[in-house]
Amino acid sequence: MTTTPQFSGLQLPTPHVLVVDDDTGVRDVCVRALRLHGYRVGSAENGRVALQKLCDDSYDLVLTDLQMPEMGGIRLLQELRKISTDTDVIVFTAYGTFESAREALRLGAVDYLTKPLELEDLDRTVRRTLEWRKIRQEKQRLSEIVALYEISQTFTTTLDTTTAVREIVNLLWRRFLPHSLSLSLYHPDDHALELLAQRGCATAATPGTTVALYSCDPAQLTQAHNYLAGGEEIPGPGYEESVVLQTRTGPVGLLRLTRNGDQPLFGSAERTMLAVVASQIAAALENSRLYQQLKEQHIQTIAALAASIEARDPHTSGHSEQVMRYAVRLAEYSGMAHEKIERLRYGALLHDIGKIGIRDYVLLKPGPLTSEEQTIMQQHPVIGAEILRQIRALGDVIPIIEDHHERIDGHGYPYGKRGEELSEEARILAIADAYDAMTSNRAYRKAMPPQEALTRLLRGRGTSWDTRLVDLFVAMIEQEGDTLLLEDRAPQLVVDGPLGRPMLARENGA
Repeated sequence: MTTTPQFSGLQLPTPHVLVVDDDTGVRDVCVRALRLHGYRVGSAENGRVALQKLCDDSYDLVLTDLQMPEMGGIRLLQELRKISTDTDVIVFTAYGTFESAREALRLGAVDYLTKPLELEDLDRTVRRTLEWRKIRQEKQRLSEIVALYEISQTFTTTLDTTTAVREIVNLLWRRFLPHSLSLSLYHPDDHALELLAQRGCATAATPGTTVALYSCDPAQLTQAHNYLAGGEEIPGPGYEESVVLQTRTGPVGLLRLTRNGDQPLFGSAERTMLAVVASQIAAALENSRLYQQLKEQHIQTIAALAASIEARDPHTSGHSEQVMRYAVRLAEYSGMAHEKIERLRYGALLHDIGKIGIRDYVLLKPGPLTSEEQTIMQQHPVIGAEILRQIRALGDVIPIIEDHHERIDGHGYPYGKRGEELSEEARILAIADAYDAMTSNRAYRKAMPPQEALTRLLRGRGTSWDTRLVDLFVAMIEQEGDTLLLEDRAPQLVVDGPLGRPMLARENGA
């Protein structure tokens, strides 16, 4: 009676084995012996017939002779690897074919048997190979579970699209080892497909590039994606996997991985896992997009409030936007990561939101503030932080706003933080805010010329402000000062300043 083989005490699906040999006697003996041990067994008289069987059905293990008419074992192994990476191969070798056996092992065969065959050796080698196969499959399943867990953790710990995309690309690159990878996102409101990321695509567009896409059906989506990603040629079928990212509302993008001729084809297990991963990526990107929309709505609301504050004092009109321009450009000079720059952008725009809670007699006072009034004014970073704590989407901006009046030496406010206690974003914002305040008219004083403001910044290096960032800011203003000004700000001219190099001054000399 035929029984299902037992491996390591577990009941497994009956392994499917293909015996390939042009010697009818050897072939029949192997088939009968393997069936007695409970395997499903097929047979073929040469490599060409075997290859057709392998195309028509799935096999766990192939036992093949090396020297056969029409197609030998080496050629069969080469062709098999083009259609499947999941099938194990054992080769039969006789005296004089050991070199071929070594070549077969190099090409991916897992073991060999020497002719004339001993049935005991046949049973032992097949059993060992299938046990190794089972262990390998279990390790692969565990690896897939770990990879899926890592991806799900990425999606649950961030709603920032840039961060999520970077982590997605890194995980896919490690897990699937492709030659190239590209990921795109569809923006239905703009009827555009954006290339979010690419790696290994020699002719791809820069991430962030978009192409018009008015109908997001799979064919047009694939065509638009390949246009952005470069559409590189692949060696043949099985070396490319393109997966449409689909949500309940429709396609939201496309993921494409390729391999070159020196790499294995994508196996069925990899294709299955990619489909699962793609569904998670689609959901995550859609959630990120919706989250960003919500965040932008919050920011627009808060920005309107900030504008209302500036409207209370005509001297501060445009201050927040100007500070944002300075801060973002300084962050770019400093080499700050994109997601931190975005945080800084919001922080700069909203840094004075706490002035909503400062009474007009203090906020608009035309003369010097008393000690009590200074204490009240110095609470505006704290008030701003409390306002933003009510908006979860802006939680990561709070420390920037709270610390933008702190000093490197610890003599700032509201908490007296110092040095490394202050984030780079807060240190940048402190410089941008101070410079714009010094070079703008206020109710209690006239604007300083830019060269005087820069001199003051340089004097405050290492005490009020971060030394490295002040040096970068001075270089930035010298090179780009005019281009960073808002349109309604007075233009500046290059003049000789007291720093011993060309400086920037307002045209009206104020």
